[in-house]
Amino acid sequence: MKLIYTVCTANYLYQALTMGESLQKSNPDYELMIGLVDEIPVTDFEIPYKIIPISEVQEVNLAGFKGEYTVMEVATACKPIFGLYLFEKYPDLDKLIYFDTDLWVLESVEPIIKNLDTFDIILTPHITQPIDLQEQWNEKQFLNAGLYNTGFVGMKRSENTFKFLNWWKTHLKDYGYYDFCNGMGIDQLCVNFAPVFYEKVLIEYSPAYNLAYWNLHERKVEFVDGKYVMNGKENLLFFHFSGYSPEKPELLSRHIKTSKTSNYPVLKSLFKTYNSALLKNHYQFFKNVIPAYGKYNPPKKEKNIVFRLIEKAAWKAINFIDNFKK
Repeated sequence: MKLIYTVCTANYLYQALTMGESLQKSNPDYELMIGLVDEIPVTDFEIPYKIIPISEVQEVNLAGFKGEYTVMEVATACKPIFGLYLFEKYPDLDKLIYFDTDLWVLESVEPIIKNLDTFDIILTPHITQPIDLQEQWNEKQFLNAGLYNTGFVGMKRSENTFKFLNWWKTHLKDYGYYDFCNGMGIDQLCVNFAPVFYEKVLIEYSPAYNLAYWNLHERKVEFVDGKYVMNGKENLLFFHFSGYSPEKPELLSRHIKTSKTSNYPVLKSLFKTYNSALLKNHYQFFKNVIPAYGKYNPPKKEKNIVFRLIEKAAWKAINFIDNFKK
């Protein structure tokens, strides 16, 4: 059985469908299952992948389901829950890949599967080289967010893997908040301990895995014969469009405002393809679905204006104090 799963709320199903589209092109022999931390929305179009609502997996009793977690926090807390569920539901499932919804897969995942012959768990580090220290972007961000990016996790059926998933699940039940000041980075920061606590963990350093805004500075991308070639050696396996929005296609990610898609002309075609796929996969419909679980605050222009006014006033106050000191 060849299976890949993802987890999201209903308002991000457009991303899941888009990731699924890339899988159909690059890995047509794999089945995608969507773990939905939500109720299944009513649509007038067909969703071509199996959706597993959280209510089918377990009783809705996580802290986030009671409204304490945000929508993002409650979704990320369910990654290990759905992983355990799939291993239990499908006894012949030997290897399992988790992909975030905002990935675009370009090549076969067989290198991942081959590595799972030897290892039980595969993780990718956010960065693999030191960063020149700068005030706004340096290693500090990764100490807060986690050394590894859990937008991808490879897993093999084993007691070791089940111990990891159960530990991850238990940890996220109460400590899956986006709260850097208190040592919590949703599902990700705690995974720093995975290579320490568990055996047979592969830290995958290949530049072909998990290309994203946070590591583009250390990887050379070339477009050769219709393929994106990383560091002159390997074809790009998957790109992680973390923080990308079709409403601001010029911005690579909302998480770092200075990162423009125009800074990476070699990837222009990839950005265009991904943006078109998001719109085709019902972005306009799904973005307006209100999730059933977790705290949800839809973006409002009025709120943004208020924040801009507060920010402007704060800068004026800072400048006034600086001038007063002089």
